[in-house]
Amino acid sequence: MWAASGFAVAMLWGGCDLINPTEETPAYLYVTGYEMTTNALLEGTNSHKITDVWLSVDGNFLGVYTLPALIPVLESGEHVLTLDAGIKDNGINSTPEIYPFYQSYEVTVDLQPNETDTIRPTTQYRSATKFAMLEPFETTQHQFRDVRQPAGATGIQLSALDAFEGQTSALISLDTAKQFVEIATLNEYRDLLKTGGYVYLEVNYKSEVPVIFGVVGHLDSGGLGSSSTLYEPGFLPKEEWNKIYFNLTKMIFDGDFDSYQIIFQAFIPNENNKPTLNTAKVWLDNIKLVHF
Repeated sequence: MWAASGFAVAMLWGGCDLINPTEETPAYLYVTGYEMTTNALLEGTNSHKITDVWLSVDGNFLGVYTLPALIPVLESGEHVLTLDAGIKDNGINSTPEIYPFYQSYEVTVDLQPNETDTIRPTTQYRSATKFAMLEPFETTQHQFRDVRQPAGATGIQLSALDAFEGQTSALISLDTAKQFVEIATLNEYRDLLKTGGYVYLEVNYKSEVPVIFGVVGHLDSGGLGSSSTLYEPGFLPKEEWNKIYFNLTKMIFDGDFDSYQIIFQAFIPNENNKPTLNTAKVWLDNIKLVHF
């Protein structure tokens, strides 16, 4: 009787082990924010808005984590970590993406259960990155001087007040008499998708009103209807300087034009047919048009 009962108890405990197996103890990675380096003359500012890390272990994708991140890893011993810099496409939290122009960071670590390794990733632009435009707004000969609307409107002024970097930033001033302004680049940019890949517009900004960005597409054949203005991404008011990455790839691919100007429109919104602000300002800096 006792022997049978003891066997039952043994089976019960053995069954518990099968139902609730011993959990592995993970190692931990603490990933800090990124450090970005650039060649200032050829690549412009090193400012960035890397918000996430995309982590792979030995080539196997583990997940996407908001920085800084404490990440459990069920591995031990030496392993190769690959960290890709993540951004929010068009500034939208629901569209996290690996930024294709930033170099992956790779490091070998010796993972031990219940121990934490601190990873301080660095990145730089990939060597294949092409910079169609680098606009730091340091001289009056900047690119954004094609004021399209309204007629006779003052375009961009250079302002040292609240400048993001360098001596000056672009300043756009609006009021009830000039409630919006539309400004494009003087240059037209070609071959942005000649080898496939991606086209992005990087912008540092702060603003009291919404701003939308887009492109003016041109066909070499000329004639009526040979150009078209396409707007898509933009940003909302922001009190402090911020950075945004506009993904123009689909817009340019679908447009299928021969050349493109970059264009933006800043405007004071209306509410009940009245402007919501009497005056408003927009600051821009370090606009980059990058592609492969």
